[in-house]
Amino acid sequence: MLNLREHRALLTTVGALLVASTGSGIAWSEPGGHREPADQLLDAVEHSESTMRDYIDEVSERFDQIESASDAGRQEELATALMADVPGLARDARSGVRSARAEVTAVDLPDGGRLDHARDAYVAHMDAWLAEYDDAMAAPAGVVEIEPAVNRTFDEAVAAFERTGLQGAQEDRMEELLAD
Repeated sequence: MLNLREHRALLTTVGALLVASTGSGIAWSEPGGHREPADQLLDAVEHSESTMRDYIDEVSERFDQIESASDAGRQEELATALMADVPGLARDARSGVRSARAEVTAVDLPDGGRLDHARDAYVAHMDAWLAEYDDAMAAPAGVVEIEPAVNRTFDEAVAAFERTGLQGAQEDRMEELLAD
């Protein structure tokens, strides 16, 4: 059995490092922390995109299940279950995107700059998704086709972010987050 008393100094040092790194992690993750505004904005975009993708993935997976069902009765059963679940899925996604929207708009950016324009374009994309979720809650069958405004505003947001001049890791992250 390992005698931990002999390693007290090492454990104390490791513990202090863990506490220090955890503390700095908290500061980095808080809005308005020591992170650059572009990183804060990308964090919020990541939250939003993750929520949107989760919704799309769930609905797509359910459609795949419907299409792969072997008989019409099972397909109808799965389709009925999906239509019953769509309002809840849309409500959850809307809540996540609203939260991310608040994060996006809370980032302190100079007015009129390229990053500010990118944020505005992305907020328009979020608003298009929020309208999409509202429509899905009101008429679940509409989930079959996404409104053109969602794709148009996404393309506009991508173009606006490409004009920001982000460099290095920020540019790579932006490209990964806003990949089709």
